[in-house]
Amino acid sequence: MEDYSSDPTFPKLNVYPLHWRFDNEAAWRLYRRAKREQWDEDEINWLKLREIASGLDRKQRLAIAYWWAMLSNFDNATPVFAYAVVKGSEMHAHNAVNALLTTITYDENRHNLVCGRSIDAVFPDFPNFKPQDEIERRARLNVLWTWYNGSRYWEAYLKAYQKYSMDVLFTSFMMGEAAATTVFTGASRNAKVDQFREAFKNTAVDETRHYAFTHLILTDAASRMSDEEKKLVTKQIRAGFVFLSLITYKKPSDFWKLPPWFQEVHDQMEELAREAGLGIPTADEKERAWRDAVIKVGAALKRYGVKMPAIPELNVTGEEIEELSEEDVIPVF
Repeated sequence: MEDYSSDPTFPKLNVYPLHWRFDNEAAWRLYRRAKREQWDEDEINWLKLREIASGLDRKQRLAIAYWWAMLSNFDNATPVFAYAVVKGSEMHAHNAVNALLTTITYDENRHNLVCGRSIDAVFPDFPNFKPQDEIERRARLNVLWTWYNGSRYWEAYLKAYQKYSMDVLFTSFMMGEAAATTVFTGASRNAKVDQFREAFKNTAVDETRHYAFTHLILTDAASRMSDEEKKLVTKQIRAGFVFLSLITYKKPSDFWKLPPWFQEVHDQMEELAREAGLGIPTADEKERAWRDAVIKVGAALKRYGVKMPAIPELNVTGEEIEELSEEDVIPVF
């Protein structure tokens, strides 16, 4: 029989009892900024984009759809952050942190819809279409195998909450968010099509705010992190580069399970999409974006006693990380 004369004992990892804290002004300020900066993907003129696409040849339209489908592997992050909201509530994270996670969930839903609406406007059946030649067949398989890799790491993400604290988890996203900010800003400058320019510009604003969120987590958590947790952050920063560089730089050598022709076909598709006005950064621009991210993130990590990982692909020295395995990686969606 329950003893109602005393406080109940709540189960662990539960969204109850409720709590409210309003003492982290930096986090609440970022939350207010997130609300102000919301935008509506339906305000992009998709009909006009469809009209523009009708003037492109098939390969150009296919290449644009291909690129957005590749990006969708990383922008399919609505469930990632929705799950983070649930776990944050169970762990009784600060109210401002959970509030911010809800805004990022909404942002990621919008980003993924932009991928889908872009594909629907230029090549509606992609990737569920009948290829007309070998390049189309290989481009389709590139996307499907990239999505397969995404599915491999979904379970790893779910299990990460059993292995890492939320501080480690979201600080690990820092490098990817910093690079995404620069890459999308460059894409918005390069795009020759207004609808793509608008989408990239607005996405870059969101990514800038997401980077600020990871920095906020690091700032709040660094003083409480053990040396072991700081080492984990270093390792996951490296993992973030490896995971995201597939779309924002170039394919890592040994991490992804992809067709042998992947990079050759990917480069062809990107060049076709670039010529058609999509605004994808060149290889040199991508490398500069990652170098800028390394400088930005490295300065933040150093301030809080977290080592920067070595990134040999960019000739960046730092803490050497042993070969990453599936079990080690927190996917950065």
